[in-house]
Amino acid sequence: MRQSLSVPNFLWKLLFIIVVLIVWEIIAKLRIFSAFVFPSISDTIIYMITHPQRLLEASSVTFKLLLAGLAIGSALSLSASSIASLSSKFRHILETYVTIANPIPSTSLIPFALLWFGLGEDPIIFVTMFSSLCPFIIATLSGFQTMKSIYWDIGKMYGLSKVNLTRYILLPASFPHILTGFRTAWGSSWRTVVAAELIFGAVGEGGGLGWLIYVNRFHLNPAGMLACLICICIIGIITEQVLELTERKTIKKWGMKV
Repeated sequence: MRQSLSVPNFLWKLLFIIVVLIVWEIIAKLRIFSAFVFPSISDTIIYMITHPQRLLEASSVTFKLLLAGLAIGSALSLSASSIASLSSKFRHILETYVTIANPIPSTSLIPFALLWFGLGEDPIIFVTMFSSLCPFIIATLSGFQTMKSIYWDIGKMYGLSKVNLTRYILLPASFPHILTGFRTAWGSSWRTVVAAELIFGAVGEGGGLGWLIYVNRFHLNPAGMLACLICICIIGIITEQVLELTERKTIKKWGMKV
């Protein structure tokens, strides 16, 4: 009996990317649009080959700011959600904060961040941190509130305190929601840090990918702009693969997700 060939998921994703790049290159070579608004993939690759150090330095600056803001936001969100699981009054306060803060675009706080922190890395880290709070809190609170009550009952049977209940039962049982919240917060923070760099400009010794996009736009270099976007996509793909691996090694291995 013939067995159907199964193609790994990552090959389908790779095939889709290749098809998109080929179609993009064909459209660019046909000159349907001006090269200033629709650069070719070949020109973009040439830019990436001739400016590897600049792209790597810009990527490292952006990634460093992203990790700083995301780490602070994740720590605050997880701590606040854990406290909310122990106190109904604090949970109401936290839910009110989410209701107020969630509709606010993080980039709209940039003028305030400039006033509060001045120029440099701090305002970018602040708006990046702010963008990660609500997605993480919403997912974590959802995980805490949907956890089966039998877990609480088992913990109480063993005489665990509220703190230990949260540490040893609530957090592990809600890990799928926490990981989902982190992935959502990652995407929100990634978009925010690039947008903030476009506005703030260079920080420290140099600028990140957002600033490099602005510089290439100023010099009418669309291939350079597209190269920066490709770097953003590559970092996003790598990060997504790491998160999927984490999910396979934890949630799926523990039988918490099919």
